Amino acid sequence: MDYQKIEDSVLKSAMDFFRQSAVNFFGINTKITAPAETELKDIKISTNIMDYTFYTEDGNYLHFEFQTTNKEEDIRRFLFYDASLHYKSNRKIKTIVVYSSDIENVKTYIDAGNIKYSIDAFYMNSINGDEKYDILKDKIENNEELTDEEILSLTFIPLMKGKLTRTERTLKSIELADKIESGEKKIKCLAMLYALLEKFGDEESKKRFKEVFNMTEIGKMILEDGMAKGMEKGMEKGRAEGKIQGKIEGKAELLLKLLTKKFKKMPEEYKKKIKELSDETLEIIGLEIFDMKDIKELEKYF
Repeated sequence: MDYQKIEDSVLKSAMDFFRQSAVNFFGINTKITAPAETELKDIKISTNIMDYTFYTEDGNYLHFEFQTTNKEEDIRRFLFYDASLHYKSNRKIKTIVVYSSDIENVKTYIDAGNIKYSIDAFYMNSINGDEKYDILKDKIENNEELTDEEILSLTFIPLMKGKLTRTERTLKSIELADKIESGEKKIKCLAMLYALLEKFGDEESKKRFKEVFNMTEIGKMILEDGMAKGMEKGMEKGRAEGKIQGKIEGKAELLLKLLTKKFKKMPEEYKKKIKELSDETLEIIGLEIFDMKDIKELEKYF
């Protein structure tokens, strides 16, 4: 099993899987050819990272956003994204906004004078998550192979309509995903759950996710494999200077890799300072990394 795939790039793995399954799940009549850039550089807005953007076979864009809130400024933000993307590439854009189960009847159209803008809303409260869970649970317990659409459906259960809280549904989905027979589909499912939780999870669900995920088969393997590789790299580099220093360098290298995955970019000055931190401080940052929301939070450790 390729455990390194998640350890190396869990969010990229999620996007690669999402592009192959989303058009069927959401009933979109198009074919995706490749993932497109999601970062709008030089855009002055509090959030300038789009959730998922893909090139389609007609040479245009398919843009997905996931929302657990219904704020008036959201659609204006999506307009800003799409206008910037169109200005940059001169391509048409179709935007699908997926709303969690507690949201319905949102504003989907803006009349800004000469600019007329609309999005397509997909409401997850139209899907019974409890029923989906029971169907998928039966298939998994009977060792039946899940289709890519069913894998995507399992990862979306926390957003669907259900009797339990979103946190409880997330944990049930993780626990069920861990029962999937070891292989590529299991990795894809956990990767998507991780990626979506980064987007919509509250602090409680993220904290409990870490606890549950670390107990899964893949979670344990990623932790052990990642630490072993990081320690091994540091040991190779630091043998001449001593084993203890080598271990610290290995931890620093691993931490830099994880931070880069989470925040996409790492200032060079931060990289230099992290390599100079003590073993104890590296351990603390490693425990806190999942709860960090901004790369600047690292400054308190320097």
